[in-house]
Amino acid sequence: MNILINNLRLISYSSLVVSSITLILLLYIIIINPSIFQGTEGPQGIQGLEGEIGPKGMKGEDGKQGQKGMPPSYYAQKVYEESKSGVVFIKVYQSGQQIAVGSGFIYDEKGYIVTNNHVIENGSDFVIVYFDGAMSEGEVIGRDSQGDLAVIKTQLPNSVKKLELESDITIGEQVFPIGSPAGLVGSITAGVISQANRTGLRNILPMIQTDAPINPGNSGGPLININGKVVGINSMGYRGGEFEALGFAIPSSIAKIIIPNLIENGFHEHPFIGISASFLDPIQIKDRGLPDDITSGVIIQTVRPNTAAEEHGLMKGDIIISMGGYSLRAQHDISYILHHFFAPNDIIKLEVFRNGEVINMELTLGVRPLNQ
Repeated sequence: MNILINNLRLISYSSLVVSSITLILLLYIIIINPSIFQGTEGPQGIQGLEGEIGPKGMKGEDGKQGQKGMPPSYYAQKVYEESKSGVVFIKVYQSGQQIAVGSGFIYDEKGYIVTNNHVIENGSDFVIVYFDGAMSEGEVIGRDSQGDLAVIKTQLPNSVKKLELESDITIGEQVFPIGSPAGLVGSITAGVISQANRTGLRNILPMIQTDAPINPGNSGGPLININGKVVGINSMGYRGGEFEALGFAIPSSIAKIIIPNLIENGFHEHPFIGISASFLDPIQIKDRGLPDDITSGVIIQTVRPNTAAEEHGLMKGDIIISMGGYSLRAQHDISYILHHFFAPNDIIKLEVFRNGEVINMELTLGVRPLNQ
């Protein structure tokens, strides 16, 4: 009996010692070295117990950005949850019959919704479906067939939010089209910005290229970056054959210029010179005898009649070196410069190489005809 009591006492003493040591260690950690509980930047880019979403990743208190370690699914979930109440499904009717569907997004709290012109161009009545199931009727108040943009006015429910436009993009950054492909409301896909300023497409504007799937029904919906900002308006995608993951969006940098005109005036006029031209690389420039400090430009192939180009004396074979103070270093530069920095009736300065010399010219930009 005495042996049993002694053993119980020994166990009690041992437990007390262990508990005391554990308590001392906890006090040391909490009082002497509290940093053990604070997060550190790990391989997944997460830092700090009270982290917040930074512009390019997960960022803890006083932490650094950690985008590299975050899986794409994380950003897709974040973007969708933050943006879904600003994206809409558009049903297009003509004489009571549904003829088309598309997507769009809320531009501001006044009820303006942005979409593609090709979504609404043949319709007379429009129903806006929100991702929570609410619906409202809409009216087209402005459209731009050349830039493929349109604005619908509607009465917004209380459950929605506007999406902000973002002009700055980076090649390779993650982007997410949100819309309703094939009428499947509330769909999100993912990809990256493959390149910017693509021209020669059905749209006259320089376009954003992305590998994110853009399918019929996505048209007019937003292309959103990881910060929840709209960097482009989805417009077209190539499918089948030798094409895969080839989509295009209207850049927000140009949409910011067009949309206010559609709201205020119902239309937008694009600047126009009236030439067709081909890009010349350094070898081709050298062969044509230009000065050594000129390494690129565009050569005029045709001058259209009754245009600013004809009126101000531009000729076939002229080589345009710079436009509006910007050197022409790629085929798309003319479109980029005109649509970002100029409007019809603006005066634009040109440097032109003709007959062995560089001449300076000024011309007043015209309005791009609908059939050009």
